[in-house]
Amino acid sequence: MQISPQNTSAAALWRYNAALLAQAAAMVTRLGAEADAGFVYSRAVGPHLRHIIEHYLALVNALASRDRCVCYDARDRDPRIQTDPAATLAALKQLTDSFAALAQEKNLDLQTPLLTRLLAGARGEIELTVDTSLGRELLFLSSHTVHHFALLGEYCRTAGVELGHDFGKAPATMAFEQLHTATSA
Repeated sequence: MQISPQNTSAAALWRYNAALLAQAAAMVTRLGAEADAGFVYSRAVGPHLRHIIEHYLALVNALASRDRCVCYDARDRDPRIQTDPAATLAALKQLTDSFAALAQEKNLDLQTPLLTRLLAGARGEIELTVDTSLGRELLFLSSHTVHHFALLGEYCRTAGVELGHDFGKAPATMAFEQLHTATSA
């Protein structure tokens, strides 16, 4: 999916994030079918996917709250999502269903104001709440997810499952490589 300035909308970013979660679901399914016998889901892949899912849930929950404050640090850390591939797949499906509904919301656009609350400092002793927007948070979540995918791709390769050259690669890197390949051809 290519998002250009002419078609950039909150709906487009919801769809892009849903596409990332579809990649995660495909990865979980492939690991279940193809991973080497010694692969332990809860040691490598499960913790990263739980982390990703709970970040997305923080945004979805904030949109349903009165204060519209995204609290990425106040996550449930649900051990089932981390240890059970079926629970991971169910959570991914629930999120993508939510994204489809949110993409249709006419009152949500890239500039929809939100707050985000984060802990900072060496031990989380500094609590900050800052203004943000739906567009900024959707961009953050997609970047955050792709970053984790880069790590997950390595875990999958180690388990004998190859997810392809572009899995976990940042969109800017893919655009650069495409331009570089086109100009050197």
